[in-house]
Amino acid sequence: MSPPPIADVMTALEDGELLPAPDGALAQRIGQVAGELQATLGPLLEQLAGSPPRPVRLTRANPGPGLDKSLASRLVQAAKAESDMQFLHLVPSPTGLRMLLDRAHALADEALIERTGAAVERFQSLLDALPGGRQALDAHMGESQASIREKREHIARQASFKAVSFLFGHYCETLATAIFVFPSQTPGQVDIVEVHRRIGLRRLTPSAQLPLLSVYAGREPAEGEAPLAPAAENPFAPAMADVTGNPNAHDPADFLVAAASSDPLPALQVEREGAISTFLLAAGGVDMTPLRLTSAFRVLRAETVTQPAAYRVLRNYMLHTPCRTLVRDVYLADGLWPDAFPQVGYYLPSPSGMPAVDLDPGEPHYRRVNLTTRIEQRPHGAEGFALAGVADQRATLEAILARAGLDARAFRGWRCEMAYPVPLIEMKLAFRFAGT
Repeated sequence: MSPPPIADVMTALEDGELLPAPDGALAQRIGQVAGELQATLGPLLEQLAGSPPRPVRLTRANPGPGLDKSLASRLVQAAKAESDMQFLHLVPSPTGLRMLLDRAHALADEALIERTGAAVERFQSLLDALPGGRQALDAHMGESQASIREKREHIARQASFKAVSFLFGHYCETLATAIFVFPSQTPGQVDIVEVHRRIGLRRLTPSAQLPLLSVYAGREPAEGEAPLAPAAENPFAPAMADVTGNPNAHDPADFLVAAASSDPLPALQVEREGAISTFLLAAGGVDMTPLRLTSAFRVLRAETVTQPAAYRVLRNYMLHTPCRTLVRDVYLADGLWPDAFPQVGYYLPSPSGMPAVDLDPGEPHYRRVNLTTRIEQRPHGAEGFALAGVADQRATLEAILARAGLDARAFRGWRCEMAYPVPLIEMKLAFRFAGT
């Protein structure tokens, strides 16, 4: 059995057929209101602004309704909607529609104006019946229309980015990670090389400490985290190393890639909490110059080659740095897991003190958060490493792989990219295996 086309490898949120529809009675009422309003507003706009309607004709006065540019533009966008739901999402509020009607007298057919007014009042009644009004209506429609939800979600994530950047005291323009999975020298195991890049890292407050890399014993790293060397008597347990495979590397300098970072490198400090050591960008004066920091490490014997289950969670990420753009790349060595294809799921953090659990990204769960994500297959080999806006991305990854003794031409990969990701939400990057 072969994996599905990569175009179909999306989260459930991107496939409207996989999303629950709104309550039946409410959905019927929404559809009725949308249909009635579109059926009357469309012809009215044609009388006022031509066919197809143009915003400039709605902004003119004498003759014309003399609307402001924003309202006129939104009316025309709604008139171009391809479905009732998209129309209702784009159409202005009842207040804006009433402004149009008030100024349409003597410019359009009075019977049509009257019918449109009745449809506007039914629209108002629908909003009044929903706790939360227009926002609740968009949420209901977003459950069955992916395009509506994606637009609203983008606005919400953008607002979250501004707020969280202020609260955290730092942010990053682009945070990009790349995971390379390949056969280990230990038979039956695979190793991982992981690269983290922070492009345009800025500290807004002097006291803000920026966590860059955490190291601890375990198999489920969060953002930038990886396991420490295990007990020597367990030769099959995972162990952290530098990219060359040296498990005795523990200094921050062993994991920073100076050639792909700001010069000079900023001062780092180590904060130890039990078994966890976190490398921090030390607090100090506010430097408005954006930093570029690249770190890389290797996990020896990170996973077994065999696939005992239909899916495997490869990484749990917890985003601690607000950023405008988040990029997660994952690459498999040629010939490794030929029937694997990636899936991504987003979850509220586990309850405090609870161990990490491998949740199936394809199944519903009470902690799951509906966030839109696209996964695209990259060109084979180093050509797929390129990243828009980060000119040295390909060269940096090639150089790191060369240090690790790996051929950049021998990997196939996928990319998950998101604007304004939500911090402190778990992102589970998993592979599903079509043959199991």
